[in-house]
This record gives sequence, C-alpha cells and structure tokens, in this order.
Amino acid sequence: MKVLISAGEPSGDQLGAQVLETLQGEALDFEGLAGPAMRAIGVHPLARVEDLSVMGVSEVIAALPRILGLRRTMMQALERRPALFVGIDAPDFNLPLARRAKALGVPVLLIGAPQVWAWRGGRAKGIADCADRIVCLLPFEPPYFSKYGGDAVFQGHPASADFPDLGPAGQDWALLPGSRSAEIKRLLPEMLQAAKLLQSRHPGTVVRLPVAPGLDRALLQPAIQDGIELVDTLEQALRPARGALVASGTASLQVACSGRPQVICYRVAPLTYSVGKTLVTGISHIGLPNLILPDAQIPERIQHFDGAELAALVEGVVDQQQGLSARLHRALRSDGAAARIGESLMDLL
Repeated sequence: MKVLISAGEPSGDQLGAQVLETLQGEALDFEGLAGPAMRAIGVHPLARVEDLSVMGVSEVIAALPRILGLRRTMMQALERRPALFVGIDAPDFNLPLARRAKALGVPVLLIGAPQVWAWRGGRAKGIADCADRIVCLLPFEPPYFSKYGGDAVFQGHPASADFPDLGPAGQDWALLPGSRSAEIKRLLPEMLQAAKLLQSRHPGTVVRLPVAPGLDRALLQPAIQDGIELVDTLEQALRPARGALVASGTASLQVACSGRPQVICYRVAPLTYSVGKTLVTGISHIGLPNLILPDAQIPERIQHFDGAELAALVEGVVDQQQGLSARLHRALRSDGAAARIGESLMDLL
C-alpha cells in the first residue's frame, strides 16, 4: 500500500525514520517530503525536508515561493489517493494537506501535535476534525484535542529513546546551535564567544559541535576556525561533556535525557520575535524539559544574550540537574515509543 508521508523539519525526519524502521517487514511503500534519515531507510522523496526547513515570520515570507511549490507537489500526490497520509510536525505546512486528504477520503495520521496549548488554541477543533488520529509527543497534550472529539493519544516520545543516561560527565563542553541554517547564523556567534571563555577558564578542555544531518558544513566554518571539534553524532559531543549550550527544540530534550546539564538559548528574526510575543500566551518556558517537568529549572535565554552570559550560566549548572534524566524517561515512556506509534499507523491502514 502507498503511504504519503510529510516531515517538515529535521527532527520530524528523524522521528519518522524511527517509526518507519519498526514497520520494515510490512508491505508498505512510503513516499513524500523526506529528509536524510527517512530517505536512508527507503522513503521515496517527492521533496526534501532540507528545502522546507525554515522557521519564523520573515524567514517564511522569503521562502514562500519554494514552500508553495513543495505543497503543490504534495497536493498532487494526494490526488493519487494513497492509503494513508502521515503528517509529522510542521503544522502550517501539513494541516492544509491533512484537510485535503480528509476531503478525498484518505485517512490522516498526525504525529506531533501542534502546540495549541501555547498559541493559536482555536486550531484544536479543526485539527481534531481533520485527523483520524493525533499522536501527541508530550504527555499533557491529548486533552486539548479529545475535548473536541479528536482521537488524540500519547504513546511516548521516540526521540528520548535514543538517549539513555550517558553516565558520569566528562570535562569538556558541547555546542548545539540547531539544525537549520537560520539557527546556526543567529546562535553560533554567541556560542563561539562562550566557548572561547570556557576554554580560557578551563585550559585543556575541548569544545565539540555535532553536525546535524543534511546541514551545509560551510555554515560551521567559523567554528572550525575557532578550533571547535566537529563530530558526526550528538552522543560524540555529549559523552565527554560536563555541560552544553543548546538551541531550544528537540535537542534540549535529548540532552536532558542523556544526563548532561545544559543551558537553553534561542533567537529569531526581530519581526518574528515581535509577532511571537503577542501570539504566545500562557507559558513561562520554551524548553521542552522545562515544559514537561516544570521544576526542572534549566536556564533559558531567549533573544537577548551574549557569550559571557552563556559561559557563566553553563559553568553554573555543571553540578545541577541531577536525576532529571530518569524522571524525563519515565514521563516520556521512552521504551517502545516508536513501535507504538507504528502500531497506530497500521491501525489506520
């Protein structure tokens, strides 16, 4: 059976690959908007995640012609009536596809619920109406959709399964400036400033930066020039680290699950930040570990920060955040999450 799948960002691509790996023995043919991870396990790419991965008001406006072209490609694939449409994250891209699929009689599975608890809560009813099942990745999300009759379930967060506690910390540092080019450009300079300060205060330590799949390594040239060691995987950066500077997003959850202390930071375009301040209400944190465990107390710095502040903060958390990893794994039901989500996919088929 043909399944159309759409992952709008690198973390969704990784998540999709984890789920599809559990279905390797099934007679299914996957195609759609896929990144390196899903392409590696056999998803036929009608479009690439790397061409869609933008975030923020001004960034989306600049990329609009490309985004609309990708959406047309996916809409045309829906017209061929696949057995199932699977949308992962990226609600602004995937929800119009989900509504069209519903109109065509194609079942819809959404993996990664839009954050209606933070902003644009009015979307919840429309999402509940257009999806045959909504797989939420945070344990507190299902009621936001089930109150409108949506089939919303929490089956665990697969991303946390890959990061069991790494054990005793090392003596080095890790930088995780994100997986999008815009994130790298806005976060890496201050992270590099912090790295220089950390190495001057702790002689002999190494600062490592993992290269996200599909990321243009040329964007990391400033890090190479500053003597930062580039590594291929997140674990290679975290295992020898005593602390990490991390872009807000899935990576913050993975770092917390690994048992490494961290400081979360993020920055967007000024227009995006101004609009976001008016739309996002009712939350006091943006880091996923802080949202799941409100007493986690991982420091966050949004929009306004410099390298000296980040260096001081990450030095200050080195002996903190103990026990957070085990609590998060319990809350996120890490073991078997990808297989349970795969079962939801098979249920709809």
